[in-house]
Amino acid sequence: MGVHSIKLRVNVHATEDEEKVRKALLEAIPEEYRSKVRIEREEYTGHYGNPILVLSINVENPDESEKILNYILSKLDRVDKTMLAASLEERVDKEGSLYFRLSKQDALQGRLTIYESDDVIRVKVGYSGRRKRALHDYERRLRSGGGE
Repeated sequence: MGVHSIKLRVNVHATEDEEKVRKALLEAIPEEYRSKVRIEREEYTGHYGNPILVLSINVENPDESEKILNYILSKLDRVDKTMLAASLEERVDKEGSLYFRLSKQDALQGRLTIYESDDVIRVKVGYSGRRKRALHDYERRLRSGGGE
């Protein structure tokens, strides 16, 4: 029971350098996983025919997922942790999955911050167990400073 997967997704806009966006995405995971993780690359066509590139990291290993979540939470400042804790009810679905967004631009600078806009790294934390237990677990992690 607990965290079983984590997925990070980011859009690469036509005006952006794909390598820089890849670097920003990798900032959201611990250094020891950066060379091992597989980044999936998906290309789509937007509504107006514009190319849309999506980079994603999908980790299905519970131990690694747990370490990545703890890493992200440990990198957030106190204000972001407080805001995340206060909004858990809206961010956790009935399966216990947690959703939040990180600033792509801040990640490129080596900082992880919660960001509620479009230029983001989208994070989905998969959880096995009931929603109530997941909410309690996420709240405990945020109160303890992130990493466990």
